[in-house]
Amino acid sequence: MTDHAERRLAIRRELRERRARLSPKEQANVSEIVQTRLAGIAAVERAQVVGGYRAIRGEVDLDAALTHLHGGRTMVTVPRVNGDRMDFLPWTPVSETVARSFGIEEPISGDPVPFSQHDVILVPLVAFDATGQRLGQGGGFYDRAIAEAVAARPLLIGVAHAFQQVDSVPVEAWDMPLDAVVTDERVHEFRAGSLS
Repeated sequence: MTDHAERRLAIRRELRERRARLSPKEQANVSEIVQTRLAGIAAVERAQVVGGYRAIRGEVDLDAALTHLHGGRTMVTVPRVNGDRMDFLPWTPVSETVARSFGIEEPISGDPVPFSQHDVILVPLVAFDATGQRLGQGGGFYDRAIAEAVAARPLLIGVAHAFQQVDSVPVEAWDMPLDAVVTDERVHEFRAGSLS
């Protein structure tokens, strides 16, 4: 294993462990703060189609934020893994879901909404840096989806705990940068004006 790969592995291990140590109360507080920050972003509030995710293993829980968006007449989608790719299926607070790939609650039914038809995608991550580089779980699902939608790429907003920011993410050729990241401490905008 190269030094580069070892560094990526070490960052993942350290930050996953740190997330796992958060109490349910700490997790709930962060989720509430992030929901408020997302509600203050003009690009999110006016979006017609927003892709979210169902949190696992200490990721920031977005259910309340997605419920708020759905209540405002935004179409909300969440991923369902299909082989080596992700499909984004419509989600509502009463959608029937089942724990499937990686233990993630995924919609049972619905027609996939193409990635490029989303206005905003809220992206989970393990680490991010001050340039918008993201380190994901390692499966490459988001990177592949983003790469396929280059012509009509949605606004990509990472969602994370503030402690997930690192000095520098060791980047691979396939890694796709984010436009912004929302944490419990602040909103980081990497592409000027993208959130307006």
